[in-house]
Amino acid sequence: MPSLDLQQFGGLAPKIASRKLPDGAAQTSNNVRLDSGDLQSLFDSTNVAGTLRANTKTIYKYNNDWFSFTEDNVSLIASPVAQDQYDRVYYTGNGFPKVTSNLIATGAGADPQASYQLGVPAPVDVPVLVSVNNTDPDAEDFSDDETRFYVMTYVTAYGEEGPPSGPSAAIEVPAPSLQTVTLELDVLVTNTYNVTKKRLYRSSTTGNDTEFFFVGEYPLATTQVTDNVAPLAIGALLETEDYLPPPSNMQGLVLGPNGIAAGFAGNELLFSEPFLPYAWPSAYKRSLEFDIVGIATAGTSFVVVTTGKPYFFTGVSPDSMSETQMELSQSCVSARSLVDMGNYVIYASPDGLVGVQENGAELLTEKIFDKRSWQTYQPSTIHAYKWEDFYVAFYGGTSGFMYDPNTGHFTTFDQYYDAGFNDLSEDELYVSSGTQLKTWSTSTTKLNKAYKSKVYRITDSSFSCAKVHTDNPELVNFKVWADGVLITDLAPINTEVFRLAPRRATDWEFEVSGTGDVSRVTLATSMGEL
Repeated sequence: MPSLDLQQFGGLAPKIASRKLPDGAAQTSNNVRLDSGDLQSLFDSTNVAGTLRANTKTIYKYNNDWFSFTEDNVSLIASPVAQDQYDRVYYTGNGFPKVTSNLIATGAGADPQASYQLGVPAPVDVPVLVSVNNTDPDAEDFSDDETRFYVMTYVTAYGEEGPPSGPSAAIEVPAPSLQTVTLELDVLVTNTYNVTKKRLYRSSTTGNDTEFFFVGEYPLATTQVTDNVAPLAIGALLETEDYLPPPSNMQGLVLGPNGIAAGFAGNELLFSEPFLPYAWPSAYKRSLEFDIVGIATAGTSFVVVTTGKPYFFTGVSPDSMSETQMELSQSCVSARSLVDMGNYVIYASPDGLVGVQENGAELLTEKIFDKRSWQTYQPSTIHAYKWEDFYVAFYGGTSGFMYDPNTGHFTTFDQYYDAGFNDLSEDELYVSSGTQLKTWSTSTTKLNKAYKSKVYRITDSSFSCAKVHTDNPELVNFKVWADGVLITDLAPINTEVFRLAPRRATDWEFEVSGTGDVSRVTLATSMGEL
């Protein structure tokens, strides 16, 4: 006699007709975990302490405090400097790019309390000669005469040095070892960068090149300085020639391999100096065919998603990045859907979830969704996070889903949170709703799950009994449909084995709900078959 015996539970595949789903695939698979092999419930989330702003859309854990932002496109990175005494954090998406630190970030109320504009500007005006002091004792001897040029830079309280000013006019110094040069230096009118000092450099010709060497460092308020440094006593070479601030519209900040930060503006991909996220040399810029939507790291590389095709960038230094444009024509429709999953990334496209790694890109959910069925999940609203090995996403302001890249299972849940942060140090996914912070799926309370099977077509059959394999039948509800008619509705079942309402039918489907774990479901024509 025919029987229906399900031992492997799966996820959704909306593009496939309910009668043609693979065995185990479901019409409903909500609030479930399937990775153990059993049908289990997700756990609820747990409230934790943390002061957040109202209408928070981005959260970030900072030491024992939390940063929160009302913008949903804020991207933050920790300082790549080892044992950074300032615990700096750099971020974009909250106006112009910013940096904050343990000197100003925390206090009463929601953090960060304060920040500075990221980068160090070049002085607007060049150093201007005031005078060359003292007399040349041997005015007829021109062998030691110097023609000097001067430049200056600004330096922040964090020791970050910016690009130099333009060079001064040529200054003739007939007796370099005896004469001193007095100069007028630029004044920083608006200081949004935490600049606290100035540095002066002067030229020295080495071979065919003219280079600038350190003369002195001065308080920011200093407007006039005197260079009395002997020719053989000048300091280190100026190394910040192209240490430009990032553009004010830079977005999508991430930190990649070898301390290299990356961001974007329009279709322009930007890389920082290694371990110096405030310095963005123009020589490292790369223009892409499409506008950039987001950037994520994948192993030791960068994945760049666009309004067209994805790109893969890899290299050990920002001036030697190799570029690969993927053949898959799938744009990213939500920057917040882009998630680093380890050696690959996942993002939402118009047709489903896309995975990108070094050897290519693929539409991961091609067998699950067509474009029409995927739109149910409002892909442009998706924001997602890695949790354990799952891709956990929230959408539409009401609901969410989980995708398991290892099995291909796609399941839903009926909770929504506005923001999330994957804390690797604790292996926790933090989520927030309004001003309430929580840890995802850590409660002892289970969510009420619902799993509705495919439609099993078994011609002219009459199932009269069922067995739901569970240790807690009092926590399991069960429904059976025969040819679309609900014939059994038990809430709860109370016992593993029970009879069904008599019915002869061709199409059979069932639903398991509640919080009890289930390992197997069997429908049979007699108790003996069970």
